[in-house]
Amino acid sequence: MSARVWLDLARAGNFPSVAGNVLAALVLSAPGFPFPAVVPLTLAVVAGWLVYAGGATFNDVADAAFDARHRPERAIPRGTVSRAVAAAVAAVQMAAGLGLLVLTGASPLWAAALAGVILAYDWTHKRWTGSVVLMAGCRVLLGLTVASRPGHGVTPALLVWLAVLFVYIVGLSLLARREYLPGAPAAKIGRSVGRLLAFIPFVDAAALLVCGAWAPAVLCALMVPLGRWAQRGMAAN
Repeated sequence: MSARVWLDLARAGNFPSVAGNVLAALVLSAPGFPFPAVVPLTLAVVAGWLVYAGGATFNDVADAAFDARHRPERAIPRGTVSRAVAAAVAAVQMAAGLGLLVLTGASPLWAAALAGVILAYDWTHKRWTGSVVLMAGCRVLLGLTVASRPGHGVTPALLVWLAVLFVYIVGLSLLARREYLPGAPAAKIGRSVGRLLAFIPFVDAAALLVCGAWAPAVLCALMVPLGRWAQRGMAAN
């Protein structure tokens, strides 16, 4: 089985946007908004990727019956990966990501809340329109979990950024739900959703610029073209 299968299940095309969210959370939650040290930043980004990968893979496990009808090209309905194996890998990914966050000082309570909201979204989003709030909550709780590390805290700048990010993700998710409506231009909507996913780091960059954190803002802005490049090779939605 190729690595591409697991990267698609993990929606690795969105990893740059996750990295941007983690960087913004670390900067906006620290006094003076300094650029984080390389090792803590790297560990936080890897943890964020693992949590995201686990949640995305669990999403395909939960959606296996739906995908068999609407997305038969995906790995589970195609038979490339069984639901049981995908679920086991997703559990390891999520546990590793959450464990890494906690081991590096993040609050276990915030980490548990993040896991709970991710799983709630995965298992309800095809049946409940209100799950778009849970989708946005996943990104917000990742930011709050990262911000709970030692030397960081909930600042006004962090809260404003998270509020804007929440609204952005809710809007994006509402658009994504239209993809499978009868008569909807699915391909066009799918492309729009992909672009909006890639542009999430612009929200991070804007918040950082307002706070005068130029270097991390530029790095977050660079996550946008990197995200578009990643989406050409790996799944994002």
